[in-house]
Amino acid sequence: MPFFSFKRRQISGSCLNTRMIAPGRQSTGDSDSCNLLNLKVVFHISDLTCNTVSRFQTNITSVVSLNSTCSVNQVLCSKSPELCMTYLTNLEKAGDPRLDSTLLAKLLDSYSRVFARLALEKYSKNECYARMLVKFAELKVIEDPDDAHDNFLVATTNSKAFAFVHIAYAQFLLSQGNVKKSYAILQKAIECNAKPTELLHTAMKNMQSGKKQLLLVEDKENITGLYFFHQTNFDVSLSVVARWELWAIRVVLLHTPIFSNDTITIKGRQFFILKMIGRGGSSKVYQVLDHRKQLYAVKYVNLEEADAQTVESYKNEIEYLNHLQQYSEQIIKLHDYEITNNCIYMLMECGNLDLNTWLRNRKSVNPLERKFYWRNMLEAVHTIHKHGIIHSDLKPANFVIVNASLKLIDFGIANRIQPDMTSIVKDSQVGTLNYMPPEAIKDTSSKAGHPSSKISPKGDVWSLGCILYCMTYGKTPFQSITNQMSKLHAIIDPSHEIDFPNIAEQDLLDVLTRCLVRNPKERISIAELLEHPYLQIQPQQQPEPGRTFCHTLVLRIASYYLWCLNPVNVFYCSTTLQW
Repeated sequence: MPFFSFKRRQISGSCLNTRMIAPGRQSTGDSDSCNLLNLKVVFHISDLTCNTVSRFQTNITSVVSLNSTCSVNQVLCSKSPELCMTYLTNLEKAGDPRLDSTLLAKLLDSYSRVFARLALEKYSKNECYARMLVKFAELKVIEDPDDAHDNFLVATTNSKAFAFVHIAYAQFLLSQGNVKKSYAILQKAIECNAKPTELLHTAMKNMQSGKKQLLLVEDKENITGLYFFHQTNFDVSLSVVARWELWAIRVVLLHTPIFSNDTITIKGRQFFILKMIGRGGSSKVYQVLDHRKQLYAVKYVNLEEADAQTVESYKNEIEYLNHLQQYSEQIIKLHDYEITNNCIYMLMECGNLDLNTWLRNRKSVNPLERKFYWRNMLEAVHTIHKHGIIHSDLKPANFVIVNASLKLIDFGIANRIQPDMTSIVKDSQVGTLNYMPPEAIKDTSSKAGHPSSKISPKGDVWSLGCILYCMTYGKTPFQSITNQMSKLHAIIDPSHEIDFPNIAEQDLLDVLTRCLVRNPKERISIAELLEHPYLQIQPQQQPEPGRTFCHTLVLRIASYYLWCLNPVNVFYCSTTLQW
């Protein structure tokens, strides 16, 4: 049975041989992906008895008290899919996740935390849990064009008793133009007796009539039920008291303001918050402005929402940044930090955008830009390796563009190697599957049921190779394999050949093939990559007659900076040439 894992900071967890990291598809503006969580509710107050009311009055106080701060941790403590779904549903009312990337990130992170607390094998038969699986998959459609398929697959595999799960998956496939597969999903749902069958037949009828939406508004209005969250009439799983408790927490959460301080003070310095630019786990990243109108990024970590390992990882990140930034311009600058009993503030330089966003906005990458950014990445990783640190989670999102140059960020799961060692064994696999090296997937031992994996600097080389592959071919080496278990096997299987379509730059092709070697001992090193012909500047032509040596030298410097695509340096050289 597949398990979930999510794109968030991984500190500890289960074996990656069974984790599910989904790929998504861009949602269209006309909402082709039908949201099945919006069916009308019929709620009967007459069901309440005197005894029920008495119990309700006792319980309602604890519900309101528990959730008055709108903390996801407090909701998670209930281990109730119903309460968790109430919280998440109201959280989404803050805006439209299709238009608000910050809200989308917050929702995805909250769903991830719910699934981490509520085990799939225990709660998959619960309808609210199944609806959360569907909603998470629908949100993944917005985030990444390759992830949603597998999340829908997890939902239909583990919560197959519910018709809405299959309809949501079929709607997603239909929105991608896969009519045949969509029809097959609905047919299979009918055969496995998913309930209510009327819903499936309605969806099938709408598809056969050529409609884009499998469930129309009038179809949803005809679905009635006696319990909260649009539950259908085949499995009344909530008591009346539970339904009233859900209603109470819904009211409380709806009127709880979202965290939005105007300023942040770090060691006496005041910074004005402009906007939230990132979120993950127990941290938020804000773009801020100081009194001199200088832009910065502030990472805020709520220690009350973080476990001991997470807190330790943030402290390690501060240590690494403090130590490394003096050795390379390709490491994000940490200007200051403050650690209190309740939170951590990290004041860093503010980038323009991360490499993942930059790549998503381009159909193809300019060869010179690719080469320049590749050198930046190599220099950053070479620096951390020279100081005994393995990043182990290199991916486009962990590089940010600052003044036309790439810088490495986020050392949350990085590890330090002892001087007399060449590799370390981690308690669990970490990293993002599409960029994960084979040796990080293979178990090296199992202590007390906890899998472990061996990682080394060569693992970062594989991840960098996957990034360069994506910059060259528009996808990662194993991205086309949508089934996650099949992808895991393909990554570690030597007989599965990685496809390297022919390209004009043969040096680039050589770099890719030497980075993506499954045996880490045979894989090229960072030092060798920095000396590879792919990065060497082409020989300059002889100077034209009549040009002075100095003028020719400046032209060569300008040529180099043009190659680097650094607008500041290009402007400087062009000004010098005019002079």
